[in-house]
Amino acid sequence: MMSAPTFPCWRLLPRLCCLALLSLLAACQTPHESVYGNKPGPKGFSTVVLDAGHGGKDSGARARGQMEKSLTLDIAQRVKKELAGDFRVVMIRDGDQFVDLDDRVRKANRYDGGVLVSIHFNYGPRRLAGPETYWWRVDSSSLGRRLHKNLLAACSVESGNRGLVRRRLRLTRNPEIPCVLVECGYLTNAREAALLKTPEYRAKLAKAIANALKDQKRHGDAGMGPLPAPIIAPPSKGSDARDSF
Repeated sequence: MMSAPTFPCWRLLPRLCCLALLSLLAACQTPHESVYGNKPGPKGFSTVVLDAGHGGKDSGARARGQMEKSLTLDIAQRVKKELAGDFRVVMIRDGDQFVDLDDRVRKANRYDGGVLVSIHFNYGPRRLAGPETYWWRVDSSSLGRRLHKNLLAACSVESGNRGLVRRRLRLTRNPEIPCVLVECGYLTNAREAALLKTPEYRAKLAKAIANALKDQKRHGDAGMGPLPAPIIAPPSKGSDARDSF
């Protein structure tokens, strides 16, 4: 009786090696996805963490009779009202309290599956006006684009600002959830500062932010173009140049 043909084991080696390599790469990729946010943007999320910039002893920018810490809280509270019923909204601060930047990150990290929006106002040469939006993580890029697009549409003044910027900050790199920082305008620009004194204009900015979050929940990355390449970089820290938000 003829014996069954044998299959040389050495022929399996390339396939086994390939499978082992793929498994190793997958294992290595997981921490990078969670730590660096190298994954698709959020969709269907139900929690929004709103960070009103500055507060307490930290007034932020001061110009033309206005303080950044007061305006950021006003906008954040208005956004919260706009999101009511559609999201669970968490406020990093809901009054005039000082919260350290690293504490803001730690608080945001408690809400896995949510997104963080940090709200600020700008200070600079008087000719500059309009919104600027900062993001870093791959999973934050579409939300950043949506926020910037909506703020641009709501803004009545724009001049020479930096626009949409990929920038490594403690509030764009360090959180473990998608995170974007928005500068809603320049307090040093006369026309923009005058607009910000009116509740109607502040309500318009808040609605723009809320609508961007609602669009991101519904559509995820759809319609926002290709995702950017990841950038592997260490967490931001206070000693980094220009990390003062």
